Amino acid sequence: MLRVGGPLWVVDYDIPVESKARRMAFYRGLWRILEENRIVRSGKSTQSVWIIDDEKIARQIHDHAIKYGRSHLYNATPVH
Repeated sequence: MLRVGGPLWVVDYDIPVESKARRMAFYRGLWRILEENRIVRSGKSTQSVWIIDDEKIARQIHDHAIKYGRSHLYNATPVH
């Protein structure tokens, strides 16, 4: 659950389809980051955008994604 009123961090990434082994290594690392931070994911989604209310976690995901492809990190302000 996201905190209301706090800053939000948006991570979007694009991981190349080839090679499958490299792509799967990316997802295993991503799932490890999510588990370590108690972020619930549904199934084995290949979701490529994460909205996180914790800058440290957002940066972990972003830094991990850069090793395997492209990634952008944004600081978003909720509009009420």
